[in-house]
Amino acid sequence: MCQRYVGLPIRLLIAAGVLGFLLMLFGFIWYSGRIKNRVDREEISMQDVLTATQELVAKNPTVHNPVSFSSLDQTTVEHWTGRRWRVSGYVDTKPQPDVKVRTLYFAVIQQNGANWNLEDLQLQSMQFSGPRKN
Repeated sequence: MCQRYVGLPIRLLIAAGVLGFLLMLFGFIWYSGRIKNRVDREEISMQDVLTATQELVAKNPTVHNPVSFSSLDQTTVEHWTGRRWRVSGYVDTKPQPDVKVRTLYFAVIQQNGANWNLEDLQLQSMQFSGPRKN
């Protein structure tokens, strides 16, 4: 009757609407990141991780002339947080003729998009055949 608006002020309604929109946007971005990480983990098989690890280990300068790697059933592939894995296995090398060396490796690898990065690599070598002495 006195020509005054008795309801909530328009500024308060706008501020509440903007705040609600920002909260919904933040929640959507946070939740979609979690879904993406879950989907990414499910898309990568243990064989893919093992293959990437073997390629990275073979490129290491301390591994001379790799001949064969341990198969998936002889290798341990552990999924760590996010896109990181720890892989334990062995590689057989022939650094010289008539010399066969088995090297145990413990690698931590990370997937970064389409690329794989070697974060840590520990090697333990054992020579199990060599030239015979007369």
